[in-house]
Amino acid sequence: MDENTLLHKIIDIIHYKNEYQLQTSGIPPQEMYVLERIYLHRTLLSKDISQKYNIPPSTLTGLLDRLENKKFIERLRTNKDRRSIELIATENGKSVVEKHITEDQMFARNLFDSLEPQKKEQLKTLLEELLEKVDVESLFSPKHQ
Repeated sequence: MDENTLLHKIIDIIHYKNEYQLQTSGIPPQEMYVLERIYLHRTLLSKDISQKYNIPPSTLTGLLDRLENKKFIERLRTNKDRRSIELIATENGKSVVEKHITEDQMFARNLFDSLEPQKKEQLKTLLEELLEKVDVESLFSPKHQ
């Protein structure tokens, strides 16, 4: 199997994961991504999410509006800078993310456990090496042809 076919088969598996979790949570992947970041950091400024995760402010505003309307996050003004908006996950938001993380762990375990233990360790080692060495911004560059 060539690299392109392998990549697309992996993308199909990840797409299945996203669709499954959309069905179980009712939250689209991009919204879950933002909610999960807020949960993991405990508190984040909206401008930091935009900068750190390369989400345009206009896109982020819509995502945050939807998360707030669903009662998954709260927006708070900071005392330091009244223009800054601090984001925190509500109890309902935390519960949704914790269920999502549990599903992620089950997915990863079941995916990797489909291999023999030695091959599983080899794959993890190779993936770690790939992730250490990859320059994301060069992936669409013709330099590797």
